[in-house]
Amino acid sequence: MRKFTWLTLLLLLGLPGLGMAQTLTVTGKVTDAKGGTLPGVTVIVRGTQQGTSTDASGAYSLAAADTATLVFSSIGFTPQTIAVRSRRVIDVSLSENAQQLGEVVVTALNVARERKTLGYSVTEVKGETLTQARETNVANSLVGKVAGLNVNSTSGGAGSSSNVIIRGVSSLNQTNQPLYVINGVPVESQPSIANTGGQYDNSPDLGDAISNINPDDIESISVLKGAAASALYGYRAKAGVILITTKSAKNNGGIEFNSNYVVERIYNLTDWQYEYGQGANNLKPTTAAGAAQVGNSSWGGRLDGSQVVQFDGTLRPYVAQKDNLQNFYRTGSSWTNTLAFSKAFTGGSVRLSASNLTNKAVVPNSGLGRQTFNFVGTFDPFKRLTIDARANYILEQADNRPILADGAGNANFNVTFLPTSLDVRSLEPTVNADRTELQYNTGNPYNTNPYFAAYKFVNDTRRERLLSSVSARYAFDNGLFLQGRVGRDGYTDRFTSVTPSGTAYLPTGRITELTTQFTDLNADALIGKTFSVGEDFAFTPNLGTSYRRTKSEAFQNLGSDLAVFGVNTLGNAKNKSAQSFFSDQEVQSAYGSLEVAYRELLFVTATVRRDWFSTLATPGKDNKLYNTTPGVSASFVFSELVKPEFLSFGKIRAGYSEVSQATLPFQTQLSYAFLPISLNGLPLGTISPDNVNIPNTGLRPSRATEIEVGTELAFVQNRVRLDLTFYKKNSKDEIVFAPASISSGYQGAVLNSGEMENKGVEMLLTVQPIRTTNFTWTSSFNAAYNKNTVLSLAAGQQQSVYATSRSGVGFVGQIVGQPYGQILAYDYLYNPDGSIATTPNGVPTRGELKSFGTAFHPWTEGWSNDFVYKNLSLGVLIDGKFGGKIFSATDYYGTVFGLHKRTLENREGTFGSDKIDAATYYSTLANNVSKDFVQDASFIKLRQVTLGYSFPSSLFGNHIQRLTLSLVARNLAFLKRNTDNIDPEGNYNAFAQGLELGGVPPVRTFGMNLSAKF
Repeated sequence: MRKFTWLTLLLLLGLPGLGMAQTLTVTGKVTDAKGGTLPGVTVIVRGTQQGTSTDASGAYSLAAADTATLVFSSIGFTPQTIAVRSRRVIDVSLSENAQQLGEVVVTALNVARERKTLGYSVTEVKGETLTQARETNVANSLVGKVAGLNVNSTSGGAGSSSNVIIRGVSSLNQTNQPLYVINGVPVESQPSIANTGGQYDNSPDLGDAISNINPDDIESISVLKGAAASALYGYRAKAGVILITTKSAKNNGGIEFNSNYVVERIYNLTDWQYEYGQGANNLKPTTAAGAAQVGNSSWGGRLDGSQVVQFDGTLRPYVAQKDNLQNFYRTGSSWTNTLAFSKAFTGGSVRLSASNLTNKAVVPNSGLGRQTFNFVGTFDPFKRLTIDARANYILEQADNRPILADGAGNANFNVTFLPTSLDVRSLEPTVNADRTELQYNTGNPYNTNPYFAAYKFVNDTRRERLLSSVSARYAFDNGLFLQGRVGRDGYTDRFTSVTPSGTAYLPTGRITELTTQFTDLNADALIGKTFSVGEDFAFTPNLGTSYRRTKSEAFQNLGSDLAVFGVNTLGNAKNKSAQSFFSDQEVQSAYGSLEVAYRELLFVTATVRRDWFSTLATPGKDNKLYNTTPGVSASFVFSELVKPEFLSFGKIRAGYSEVSQATLPFQTQLSYAFLPISLNGLPLGTISPDNVNIPNTGLRPSRATEIEVGTELAFVQNRVRLDLTFYKKNSKDEIVFAPASISSGYQGAVLNSGEMENKGVEMLLTVQPIRTTNFTWTSSFNAAYNKNTVLSLAAGQQQSVYATSRSGVGFVGQIVGQPYGQILAYDYLYNPDGSIATTPNGVPTRGELKSFGTAFHPWTEGWSNDFVYKNLSLGVLIDGKFGGKIFSATDYYGTVFGLHKRTLENREGTFGSDKIDAATYYSTLANNVSKDFVQDASFIKLRQVTLGYSFPSSLFGNHIQRLTLSLVARNLAFLKRNTDNIDPEGNYNAFAQGLELGGVPPVRTFGMNLSAKF
């Protein structure tokens, strides 16, 4: 392989005299329309990765063939394309045009290419669209902006993780999250795994890595949706790639300041019954002990306003309490301030920025702090050498991350299901005189007082992270370039969890300290050159290699039975144990591409990559460790041949590629660990937690092949643009976990067996109905439909369940022939005549466990409208998702506790021949038949509104180049919602989407954004 690589390199790059083209050194100066110099302008040779940028005086120097074509582009200016035609000096003047920012986009390996040369779909989102009405997790800001990109945040509050899916779910058991690449360096960003989808999961969402990124530092985000677009990233690109390019110094530099302040308020979606209050057997409580015993029961008497004793012995009016959620959750706020300094100088440029985020969450005593420091330096130490160095240092502090799902220690759960007559503010004393939990439900100590959960529990995380990279590129006189890059993503996480002394369900308390150290080292090298054949053809071969080493170490200390009340330290624990977890993997890769350009008409790109995986190695077995994935794409700009008067631009594109996905470490052989307990003073060994499934020594990477065709059309002087894409992706050799007999001691066996298919269509339509000197209206509508089908699981397996609701009667699983992520629930049992079978007490009988639809919305849409009148701008974003389902455990518990309106029917009567009461009937019904809790999660949402004014710089004597003040709002209202009592986006788990329970209610934000440049 090594000999082949270097021979190919010499043959492709070392052939002198190919064609008759001559290599020239082209120099020049780039200015704006007023003659001002423009530093930082990108100058590339079309169809190649060869390029440079202008220096502080706007000058550039670039080696190019005399038949080459140069592309000049800069943010905020209309790109220009100029043929060299043997000229050695080319001066260019760029005109400002904010509507033409998408002509040059960032693609794989961080290469900027003209959009029309691409044979695949790429959507670019500009950084300024992320910074006005912002989210604490920047991934959530992409909702509704990219066709085929489905972003679902978890209901874990500020800083929680997001589930990002591109073109449907592509893996049965491995990650479906895209690869994030920042400035050409891949970084890890997997959602929190604290909640894995288990029935008894009871923990907070700990966030993901992409949420750390400060949107003020982002220049642009490119979404590579198909395999042809992302093929050069190999095994990490099966689920798509999101490229993030951060800002660097541009123009003459200066100082930039951005301040964003918003307030946050929950909106209550519950619609409970408020006719009956706390109690049992249709009776009001008569004693304090009796009231506490039925703490979460709303099966009491009819609310009549009389004085009734409550859990604490206090008499209070027996009336409806409709504002418990509003009274418990506070008005939150987020304040972000970013200051950036940039300067271009002879031989380079630098940009420094510092940012601070202070979030006071709507959950009491919860919040998020984040400090970000960013450095970017570009240097030209001598002719033809460019060095780019970047460092992003992040400190993050999250306090009291709310527990999700199960009720123990979950403030959200317990305030949601309080009885209709119990005012949450009566629980605010929090503790008794002896500092133990003030219980409102002695009948179930796991129903924690929500104030006790908020103020006494501890679920804090601390993160220190450094993202750094350095790259060097050297361009020879003959057009050959060499590029090397090294990047490192490293962070240290500290998670502290305390169940305090005095907790009703654990009076002696416990503490967990988990420290995780993670490093991801990536290094790559690339070499390439453009060859011209006559005046029509250009060939650009590139060869590259990369190395990745990923390591993580986690140390967990557990302490229980705290000796001194209220002292939450490990040293105070009577019983202590420790565990450690390690992971280490390495991937070596080689790849190449060949780009062929014919005039301005036809562009073809072929790629191939081979990856060698350490995770496939098995000692003593010479198994195949590598995988090869090819790809090809083409773009035909037919408007260069045939261009009717109504057509401004037209092209068709097509692509085919293969991508793979390797496995996690320790899946090919057994690994071992120590238990946190000892025997006779010696530690006990065990099989590692990584091996819950039987290893497979012959494991192979899963593979996916994708075909994509599309078209891009522009009409009426580019005022109407259409981008249409059709795709089909088949995944095979999926790594699945086939069920194993419990007697084996394993949950299952690791196999290459599953298959899955995704096919769909994506559309982006952009229209400018009005475009005058003073007023512009731009309307953009994107829509995507994805049809996912699980073609097979393990041999003989037709169904598998991978997540269970806390209720125990709702599940998420896979069924052959159905889309991934089926919501499973129990149906009614039907008699032969079709009627519902019932027990003697009149309760419907449980029927089969059936699927009721996928948790992943097949349809996604986004509609944005931007109006600009002189210095005034208005932006409105509406998005919608359709066809997905969600299991509402809120409705389940609402039925069991007597809160749901359905429980009003025959409330004071009896059911069946056994004459059971309503509480027994509805509780039994909820556990027998759970299909009624599966809801249609379709919705349309007014996602974002911004209203801004840009002050003329003349008002400030031109000392301020730009000053914009905006009113901003996000997540304003549902224009359509099919769910009852819950947020259709209320998933509490980023992996097992489709389960809802105990999450933070949806939040509206309103505020202001100030942006200034000096």
